[in-house]
Amino acid sequence: MKLPNTPFFSVFKPGYLAFVAFGLFLDLLTKYIIITKMDAHESIPVLGDFFRLSLTFNTGFVFGLFQDNALPSLFATGFAIVFLIFYRWQNSDLGNVWGWNFVMAGAFGNFLDKFFVKIPGTGFRFGFSPEKPGIEFIGVVDFLDFEWPDFLLFDRWPAFNVADSCVSIGIVILLFTMDWKELDKK
Repeated sequence: MKLPNTPFFSVFKPGYLAFVAFGLFLDLLTKYIIITKMDAHESIPVLGDFFRLSLTFNTGFVFGLFQDNALPSLFATGFAIVFLIFYRWQNSDLGNVWGWNFVMAGAFGNFLDKFFVKIPGTGFRFGFSPEKPGIEFIGVVDFLDFEWPDFLLFDRWPAFNVADSCVSIGIVILLFTMDWKELDKK
């Protein structure tokens, strides 16, 4: 694989990397707080039934699809991060830089979360399999739980986290700022 000619730090500037690091920190901090303060599958109403904090663990992919695939999900996320870094590096003028920063912050947040076993009420430890199933959990911590019109695919929107929010915000920014005609020329 040939590296792009553009210097890495001219695309991934220190301020941008700091933003990604801050997003990663915020994501992992909120997950840690939720893990230490809640029981597994506990749900706390915040705005009645419309918005709840619900501690869940996603061992699958986007929207909780294909559960019980923690390792394939880990490898897919790692591959996606490497792809995104090289794609962004090669196409540094494509889309708004903040869209990319949000996507990268979220991708790294969920990727790192997959390296830990969660112990609700206590914290976490490094590992990929629970020693005490039903007490320890693997997968990405999700906790933001919103009601969704039940005629639209789900009864409730799948629980999500800060990293998921970053990815969604970043994708929306990129969709609105990419010059699709330029992309077709490449």
